[in-house]
Amino acid sequence: SSGINAEYGTKNMKLDEDVDLEVVAKDTHGHVGADLASLCSEAALQQIREKMQLIDLEDDTIDVEVLNSLAVTMENFRYAMGQSNPSALRETVVETPTVTWEDIGGLAGVKRELRNLYSTRWNTRRNSLSSACNPPKVSYSTDLLVVVKPY
Repeated sequence: SSGINAEYGTKNMKLDEDVDLEVVAKDTHGHVGADLASLCSEAALQQIREKMQLIDLEDDTIDVEVLNSLAVTMENFRYAMGQSNPSALRETVVETPTVTWEDIGGLAGVKRELRNLYSTRWNTRRNSLSSACNPPKVSYSTDLLVVVKPY
């Protein structure tokens, strides 16, 4: 489960009163700790970008009034979430095999057993489902068996 701990990424960050960390936590599924730290940094940088016209880049210091006006908003977090890519979900790859029964040499008995098992399970499952339920999404042919949703 993912979430932002107020002591973690926002510890030294001034937050606007509209920031709801519970909402941010719910919207950061798949984010790991480093992702959350990056998200908080990006939200803070976005707030600074919005206030750049108030900062004198020629000056060595930043006016106290400008610093006090910097508060990360919920909109800054939304922007940062739009820029982030959760690490825990990055490695999700769906692969459709191109192997057919003809590619598998021999094993006629095993192939027959798999076909019978699939056919029996599908018929039993289909007969037991009420009309209100949706059956699992399955694609079947004599050349290839692909189960999209497991039983």
